Amino acid sequence: MEPIRLTGPADVLSVLPYQLGYHPSDSLVLCALRGGRLGMIERIDLPPPEHLAEACSSVVAPMVREDPDGVLLVGYETEAGASTEFSDAVRDALVGCGIRVVDRMVVHDGCWSAPDCASGCCPSAEDAQPVPRDVPALADFVALEVAPLQGRDDLAAIVRADGGLAPAVAALLARRGRASTVRSVGGGSRAEAVQRLRHLATWALVLDVGVDARPVESLTADDVADLVDSLLDVGLRDAVIAWLCPGTLPLELLPDDLADAVAVSLPAPVWAGRADGGTAGVVAGRRLLARLQWVVRAVPDDVAAPVLTVLANYAWWLGDGALTRVALDRALAHDPGYRLALLLERMVDLGLRSPSEPGAGVPA
Repeated sequence: MEPIRLTGPADVLSVLPYQLGYHPSDSLVLCALRGGRLGMIERIDLPPPEHLAEACSSVVAPMVREDPDGVLLVGYETEAGASTEFSDAVRDALVGCGIRVVDRMVVHDGCWSAPDCASGCCPSAEDAQPVPRDVPALADFVALEVAPLQGRDDLAAIVRADGGLAPAVAALLARRGRASTVRSVGGGSRAEAVQRLRHLATWALVLDVGVDARPVESLTADDVADLVDSLLDVGLRDAVIAWLCPGTLPLELLPDDLADAVAVSLPAPVWAGRADGGTAGVVAGRRLLARLQWVVRAVPDDVAAPVLTVLANYAWWLGDGALTRVALDRALAHDPGYRLALLLERMVDLGLRSPSEPGAGVPA
């Protein structure tokens, strides 16, 4: 999808839920602008007064590194006026860092106002107007059948263990006597090479986004258990992420035998075409995202960190910081020391973005 060009406040307010993936509430959203286009996006819960300074620093620092032409601030309120103090603090901090705050808007009860508009072109709090739902900027989202969820809890549910799927996988892993430690495989025996190829064949089923692809829901508990076991092999895990997220880890850095195995086993990453704005690539990327989401729901919590981190890396590569966050939240809740999840969490905290998304948002 091409970067979104804005024509006014209505466009911003209409597309933000689509960019975030859900309708925010009791939040402050910071939108970076560059050349009239929407760039990096940050969302943060409205903090209690005692945490205001800390929350302010956490969102201002990444925006300073982004160095945008200007920033829009949007407060989402359940209680009228709830965002004012925090919005004031963030505005003052941004201005103090030399960043222009173009405008501030408030959304309350589905209506918006602009408290700082002095020209009268925007509605005041007393004359708030409904957030429009039919602006031209939504056309691309509608064409791709993208619809925001009702709230962040609904987003978290997308990566939550499914009580109808995960228990069977847990029971199977228990019967296998699954090892609980990460291992590194490589340069080893023929049996290890064969095992990698078998695991890659299962990943190939997941990553197939063709119109005739086998439905991901048809994967068996054995298949899902194989996916879990495959990610104990750190080299294979990194290879899968490199294939999923072109440009993040060059395949040339992988051992030759592993790079060759990945290239011959996994389907071509047609979703990489999304970086050129191609509709086919965007559709393939969303299809793959849905397949990975089903997989993580089929995995029990205690062994889910690796597969959740694979999903989180892919979501980050797509520029979907909100999904990245909820996947990492579940991963680290059950395996607080999982290093790759911690590394990616730090990158998101710093506002670092995937090389595939030069203008993408990093919502939270």
